[in-house]
Amino acid sequence: MKLLAVLLLMIGAANAQITPDYAKETRWAEQVEDGLMDGDVVWLKANNHEFMSIYTPSETDTQKTAIIVHGLGVHPDWQQVIQPLRVALTTQGFNTLSIQMPVLDNEAHSGAYRSVFIQADQRIQAAVEYLQKNDLVADVLVAHSLGSVMSTHYLANYPHPFKRFVGVGMPSDNVDYLPKLSIPVLDLYGDQDIESVLTSVKSRAQAAKGNNDYTQIMVAADHFFNDKDDVLINSVGAWLK
Repeated sequence: MKLLAVLLLMIGAANAQITPDYAKETRWAEQVEDGLMDGDVVWLKANNHEFMSIYTPSETDTQKTAIIVHGLGVHPDWQQVIQPLRVALTTQGFNTLSIQMPVLDNEAHSGAYRSVFIQADQRIQAAVEYLQKNDLVADVLVAHSLGSVMSTHYLANYPHPFKRFVGVGMPSDNVDYLPKLSIPVLDLYGDQDIESVLTSVKSRAQAAKGNNDYTQIMVAADHFFNDKDDVLINSVGAWLK
């Protein structure tokens, strides 16, 4: 019994949440607000913490909204993948709400972020509730890299209103959650993507084999779609149509 108690304590410690780097989030927010060209900053609250999001209305009158989730350690107006999508989707019939996800210090590796998945879930849920309060529809969840793992974790574990999910550069950890997703999924990656994405192509498809609406597409790009914004925007837009 003593051994079991010790093991339970060890497991609890391993799974304990740690506090995100709120100071870093504040610095990101100041930088984004100073340079924001499209959209408006909206402050949301989750886990007793205010976090930044950027709401950009569609060029057409619609309730459909895409919530956009960035990757490791960056912000909701990140110039690679996130900013191009959050702006371009407003020309394709969607409002967009790009949200600040929990970040850790610069030395933290991707595995360390599992400790903030609960906070990440809470932020996505806060974004959903914000849309609902404003008579908007959380139609599609769009995420990049580590943000795709946070997003599939949320989709797999909570009731949600999303009708579709777009994962860009989905690393291997998504295999843990894809089997629980029944909504249409776009798994978009580049032929020069990072190792974790390229080596898990088959395992992601296998994990999603029970989902008839899972689509995996490879395009000519790297993990961040450098100089390939058009490829990114056109690929996501075509699938959403």
